[in-house]
Amino acid sequence: MLDLRSVTLLSADTANPRLALRALERSRAQIRFARAVLLTDATPAALGAPGGIDVVRIDPLRSRDDYSHLMLKGLLEHVATPHVLVVQWDGYAVNAAAFDPAFLACDYIGAKWFWYDDAHRVGNGGFSLRSRRLLEALQDRRVQLVEAEDLTIGRAARPLLENAHGIRYASEQLADRFSFEAAYPIGRPFGFHGLFNFARVEPHAEIAALAHGFSDAIARSPQLAQLLRNCMTLDLWDAAIALARRRLEALPDDVETRTLLGAAQANATRAPAAGRNDPCPCGSGKRFKHCHGALQAADRVAAGSGASTLDSTGASAAPSIGPSNAERTGNATLDPTGLVRRGMDAHQRGDHAQAERDYRAALAQAPGHPFALHYLGVLAYQRNELDVAVPQLERAVAAIPAEPEFHNNLGLALAAQDRLAEAIAAYRRALTLDPAYVGAWTNLGLALAADQALDAADAAYRRALELAPGLPAARWNRSLALLACGDYAEGWREYEARLSIDAFRPVEASPGLPRWTGDAQPGERLVVDAEQGLGDALQFIRFARVLAERGLHVIARVPRKLAALVATVPGVAEVSVRGATWPTADAIVPLLSIAGLLAATPELPRIEFPYLAVDAARRTRAARTVLARATGRRAVGIAWRGARDNANDRRRSIALHTIAPLFADVRCAFHSLQHDDDAEAGSSQWHASLARIAQRIDFDDMAALIDVLDLVITVDTSVAHLAGALGKPVWVLLPFAPDWRWGIHGDSTPWYPSARLFRQPRAGAWDEVVASVAAALDGMESMARGPPEDMDADAARHAR
Repeated sequence: MLDLRSVTLLSADTANPRLALRALERSRAQIRFARAVLLTDATPAALGAPGGIDVVRIDPLRSRDDYSHLMLKGLLEHVATPHVLVVQWDGYAVNAAAFDPAFLACDYIGAKWFWYDDAHRVGNGGFSLRSRRLLEALQDRRVQLVEAEDLTIGRAARPLLENAHGIRYASEQLADRFSFEAAYPIGRPFGFHGLFNFARVEPHAEIAALAHGFSDAIARSPQLAQLLRNCMTLDLWDAAIALARRRLEALPDDVETRTLLGAAQANATRAPAAGRNDPCPCGSGKRFKHCHGALQAADRVAAGSGASTLDSTGASAAPSIGPSNAERTGNATLDPTGLVRRGMDAHQRGDHAQAERDYRAALAQAPGHPFALHYLGVLAYQRNELDVAVPQLERAVAAIPAEPEFHNNLGLALAAQDRLAEAIAAYRRALTLDPAYVGAWTNLGLALAADQALDAADAAYRRALELAPGLPAARWNRSLALLACGDYAEGWREYEARLSIDAFRPVEASPGLPRWTGDAQPGERLVVDAEQGLGDALQFIRFARVLAERGLHVIARVPRKLAALVATVPGVAEVSVRGATWPTADAIVPLLSIAGLLAATPELPRIEFPYLAVDAARRTRAARTVLARATGRRAVGIAWRGARDNANDRRRSIALHTIAPLFADVRCAFHSLQHDDDAEAGSSQWHASLARIAQRIDFDDMAALIDVLDLVITVDTSVAHLAGALGKPVWVLLPFAPDWRWGIHGDSTPWYPSARLFRQPRAGAWDEVVASVAAALDGMESMARGPPEDMDADAARHAR
């Protein structure tokens, strides 16, 4: 048994204390801790807490903020040991053998947040090791809660904790060995967090038993929905049936869950698969691979399980491969099919290193083994090694051309290379083999939309919806095509499907507020929740004025960096920062649902521009810098790149060297509007032509900087929306298949009357866009900027 008597094991839970108690017991099964503590509002007697776990009474935790404040400031009094291992009900220690003494050399360690692209990605607090030094440092009054407590510790307050208190954070490599959450694990780490990961760590019978005891809140959660999908992928039919039934008790109208339940029940009644070369169990006299084996994978997809294909996010599973001869006879030496099957099991667990070893071992015994080739290609695709993935997937397709999943997965890899015509052909081949292949119809729609064939994309999405009515991903993707074509009535209606997709579900749960349906009651306090990106928030907050004119008290809940700007929007009565305590309110509405409720178009209701205002003092500071540099020249701001974690960033962003020819225009004084451009602009040969003033870093200062510029040139990112909302001339450089809000043709948009659009004539043709922008700059009338002495008068005219 692992001896960790320098560590306290602790969980805090007043919503699901029995499940938290179970997590503590799971963690203690292989490990001896100094003390195990459950902080809860339940009594030990009511819980039936086993010996060795101290139950400490606390006040109820009524919100995520309550929990975060306790974790941030309140743990110190409960921990006397050098370290505390914090677990939640859906995360605990599972592999004591993976414990590394190096973990105890850190003050904080948790699973890596893979979606951030910086040095502050460690880590998730749901299963985390924290030192008492850290708990003491967190008492510093300068450490204040920003969103969740782990984000505060791992990101917002990290520079302060490192510099002022010497707090040591684990490296990403060490964090990967410690725990996993949203990313596939490497090997089998010490612990995990996330209900959706139960399929990887719990026996399926245990999952099925737990399902009945989950609360309605858990049953409705996106985490349980993903656990259900994961159980389907791993063929855990009993667990999937139990989870689906429990979810339907809480969400009786959930179409996806009902579809998955039917698929799980159908699969659960099937006899175990035979080997591909064995006689088919149906008695037809044919080999299994030529009879029911050829139909099995397609049946699973048609039933809606999605268990046998890659989807557009890159999650993988496998067409059915029956047990090998070696497995059936108990032979310890696996033949190629047995190796592939074992590799697939490892692949599905997320053990990619083991999966690759098994696939390569299969190829060593049987060169050209199609399933080994295919899943090596899948691994390469998941690693974004597309030049490796595509040839392997092509070889597998050539070996088994009748396998629809092979064609679909090849299509995904080709689409990732922007080889759209080839990807479309691959999806169509998959659909020729299996016309009921829902995933291939959806992927075909995505590829057609990227190729600007929006009518054909709409037809593909509609076919997917005929096969799987209500499928959220197909509805949402269809809405984007409809909105791009200007069909706002149906587009807004379908756009609501985003709220059924995990990636768009709110990170923070509202405190029981009813959803606003469009009926305005004068004086009603309505929270307008900015549930998507900064650009979306800036674009749609314009409708606050319309809501206020209907008598509503509008409370805008937005990211902290937008709070001051949004407070200036007509109709916004209050601003609430996302992640902070919820305001008192009567109802809530997702910000991007308002357009549908108002039956809005870009022209109606009419909006007066600008609808944002900047702080006068900030504008004065920006004007002093800009006017001093741009005397006699146009002051032009430029942004060439969006956030790297955006799924479409590789298409919408431009390399600095590609846009640099614009800097040759000596009549313009160019200013960077990239807050993170040091590595690119600072080391480039054009740095002397591109001012990088401090105001570009802070969002409020950025707004003031834009407000004193003559022109903004930007790719499709929040800068475009900020400039448009301020009513500033803005030139937006768009990829061939732009975001829906820019439409599909023309050089203007009614969303922002001050905007001019420059579109790629074909995919990747940024050089031609830059040439068009250069010509447009050349054709502008010269602008004589006054000397800096004119600054105060200029600032006064624009002051809020």
